[in-house]
Amino acid sequence: MTSLWRQAFDTIERPAAAASESWVQSKTFMDLAAVAIKAQRRLTADGQRMTEQWLHAWGMPARGDMVRLMNQVASLERHVHELERELQRHDRPPASRPQPPASRPKPPAKPPAGRPKPAARGQRKKPDA
Repeated sequence: MTSLWRQAFDTIERPAAAASESWVQSKTFMDLAAVAIKAQRRLTADGQRMTEQWLHAWGMPARGDMVRLMNQVASLERHVHELERELQRHDRPPASRPQPPASRPKPPAKPPAGRPKPAARGQRKKPDA
């Protein structure tokens, strides 16, 4: 047994749903929906164009500028990764060629004896007063 509110809802909803379904599937509705979508796109594009002009007038980047920069950065990153792979390929010796003997790294050069370099400005000792 269904509740009273459910019976009232079904009494109103069923005819309303049938009418709205036939309206949504009509040619008139489709034409109106297409016009509304075109108008929305046009208004959105005009708003974005006006916002971009206003931002540029104040010397600020717009969304299109940021997208262009992000694409350029992504392109540069891809290019760097390609160059790194190519460099690794060239640095890797072929398997048939023998490896040269490992040489010892040279010790760091000792600074010449004599007068020490002056300290940087912030590291100088203050004179005693």
